[in-house]
Amino acid sequence: MGGSSPRPRGLVRLAAFGVAVVAGWTVFPLAALAAPSPSPDDVRTLEQGRTLTVAISPNDLFDIPASSADVTLTALKQAERLPQGEHLEPEVAERGTTFVCLEFKVENVSTEEFDTSHLTKARWIGKDGETKNVDQVIGTHCAGVGLVEENLLAEPDPRPGEFVRGTTVFEVPDGQAGVLEFADGLDHPLFKVETTASR
Repeated sequence: MGGSSPRPRGLVRLAAFGVAVVAGWTVFPLAALAAPSPSPDDVRTLEQGRTLTVAISPNDLFDIPASSADVTLTALKQAERLPQGEHLEPEVAERGTTFVCLEFKVENVSTEEFDTSHLTKARWIGKDGETKNVDQVIGTHCAGVGLVEENLLAEPDPRPGEFVRGTTVFEVPDGQAGVLEFADGLDHPLFKVETTASR
């Protein structure tokens, strides 16, 4: 009877799967805590006219299954002004920034619906190391510079075997070259797209 009390079975099971319990509330996979973030040089580059197969990581906490898609960058344009139609004023970039218009074709090659929202937000990293989180510019389109008018955020998420086309518009600093880096909901990089200086 004098031995140490037995370890609760739940803790043994958690330890076996490499999970840490913090203050009885938060559970973190130990592998995720230890995994280093890749540098921009390690992330695949998606060039205009090229296709990459990208995979979305599963997230059990939010009941998000793994999915994948062939993502093609069908067009890329940078501009200071985006014409919005015959009777509308053009959209003008803020001083020191430029618009980046990306036209994607996203074809679902998995057995689950593919969430295209991961292609509507990015991290911009400048050549000198400056970085910014950038979201899609709402209320403007890139049809005036030759891209499709459809906004990717407004298109349905493609189901298995389906594809969608749409454009994402970002506003990034214009003084230096950089990259737009896209990631899934767990911040696993999907790909990057290069941007150029416009002044």
